[in-house]
Amino acid sequence: MNKIFGYLLICAGLLLIFFALVGMYKIFAGGNAVMPIVQLADMQLNTAYGPVQIPMKSAATVINLVLFALFMAFVAGIGSKLAAIGNGLLKTERICEALLENPSALQHKEQVNRL
Repeated sequence: MNKIFGYLLICAGLLLIFFALVGMYKIFAGGNAVMPIVQLADMQLNTAYGPVQIPMKSAATVINLVLFALFMAFVAGIGSKLAAIGNGLLKTERICEALLENPSALQHKEQVNRL
């Protein structure tokens, strides 16, 4: 049972990592637009020479790209943790199977540790 669950966790982790990479590729290389999370209004500064209008659209775009990249890095991190848990389950299952096939190996290891 651990073997099946381990493989499922590895597959789910790899799918999350793949989803994050494809999402990043579509946004940064494909030129798709990011969902606007932060919207900034234009800023007006009063100077000695008169009011100056500063457009904030480019700053909002950069902030949205950074937030999207952080979210995709978070998703990829979750995927790597899931894959690591699945790998640990498979490793534990292999150790248990090896001990069931050769129980004398455990006794031999205990004798070596006593020395």
